[in-house]
Amino acid sequence: MTEIVKKIGEIKKGDGYENIGPTAWGVAYDRAQSDIKYAKEIFDEIDAIVKPNSSLEIEYLEHKKRAKNSPQFEARYKLIDRLIAQNKTDQILEIASGLAPRGLAMTEENPSLCYVELDLPLMSEHKRQIINNLIATSKVKQQKNLHIEDGDALDENSLIKATRYFKIKPIAVVNEGLLRYLNFTQKAIVAKNVRTLLKKFGGVWITSDITLKSILDSEGQRKENKELVQALSGINVEENTFESEHAAIIFFENLGFTVEKHSFLEELDELVSPKTIGISLNETKELLKIPVVFVMRLKGV
Repeated sequence: MTEIVKKIGEIKKGDGYENIGPTAWGVAYDRAQSDIKYAKEIFDEIDAIVKPNSSLEIEYLEHKKRAKNSPQFEARYKLIDRLIAQNKTDQILEIASGLAPRGLAMTEENPSLCYVELDLPLMSEHKRQIINNLIATSKVKQQKNLHIEDGDALDENSLIKATRYFKIKPIAVVNEGLLRYLNFTQKAIVAKNVRTLLKKFGGVWITSDITLKSILDSEGQRKENKELVQALSGINVEENTFESEHAAIIFFENLGFTVEKHSFLEELDELVSPKTIGISLNETKELLKIPVVFVMRLKGV
């Protein structure tokens, strides 16, 4: 997985977090159009140092500003937050966490929560540096119950090591924005690794990474985004998508999970980004009508 994710543009070889790439900037930009806690602070931190170094990267950054996809990212984030809360766990492992502010916000709000973020070493280092900068400027407080771990979602040992902070009681494993970059063999490996954790601790797997062909087909102007990401990463996301929602359910059921699905539309009334970026209610509904989050548990549990 390391080589695949490095190609996505979120992680580049280098020493400082000025090497955060344009796709990480793009997701942070979309979150910053909302009221997600600490989303703007993290975006401002990376916006000051992300400098596109090619015409393709410049084109991608400009595309993100005009694409108006922020409601989808806001809905995804808020839906996952709500589903975590509904499952009443105080132990959370977020894999491929990137620059998401969820761990920072949740550990501040709940001092008894143990939150572990796992990502590849360079991205984890970027995250630590960003948080340290925000602490140094008094924008956030240091949270002793937030742990940033180096690791690889395809490496079971990485996940097991990251859970050393947990007690033997139910956990929530969370990811958003990872599986679309993995082929189906790799998706199955991640699923088996998560299954190992849930066998040990109990709990749920909450993921929005159910990218359907119909989502890509319906994206309209977002087709440009797909093509730009493919050019930046070398990964054809379309090849990694599920044929249908039913196919996605069967895929995970065959790997030993039960599936409970939730629509992004469940968060429609909680969104602030449509007003920020100036799109209508109908346009927002179109963005949210297909994507889903799966809440998965081990069969027989």
